Amino acid sequence: MIHLGKILCPTDYSATSDNAVRYAVEFARKVGAHVRFLNIVDPKNVQAGTDGISDADQNVPDQEDGIPESFSRVLMSEKKKGLSADICVLKGDAHKVISEHAHSWGADLIIMGSHGRTGLHRLMMGSVAEEVFRSSDVPVLLVKEKAADKVVPD
Repeated sequence: MIHLGKILCPTDYSATSDNAVRYAVEFARKVGAHVRFLNIVDPKNVQAGTDGISDADQNVPDQEDGIPESFSRVLMSEKKKGLSADICVLKGDAHKVISEHAHSWGADLIIMGSHGRTGLHRLMMGSVAEEVFRSSDVPVLLVKEKAADKVVPD
């Protein structure tokens, strides 16, 4: 029997991530799971004086400051409808932080967006989703950029 009690949904608040967020919200509702939205802050963009990657497992101070108001509003609305969810902001190398946090938190599933790039563009840009898929010991559901129309809320 598969138990899905904890879903991790990394987000960078992009349109592609928004699709994955919609999937995670509806999936969590269907199976009665708690969903944790995870935002990773690049240590190079964190104010001077932080320890960077070595702090990847610690919450970033003032984490609410980096969450877009539109995301906060949507999350609060979903929580009022009964969604069990929280937000965690960590810093470090995205694919490593996602995989490590999924393992340490005990996630049963990772739902994340994928741009679906191929060829030279993928080689030049890299793929966080692909790295997470390869390195995580937790199952990963990749939601492609153009899959938004597949989500049908109740």
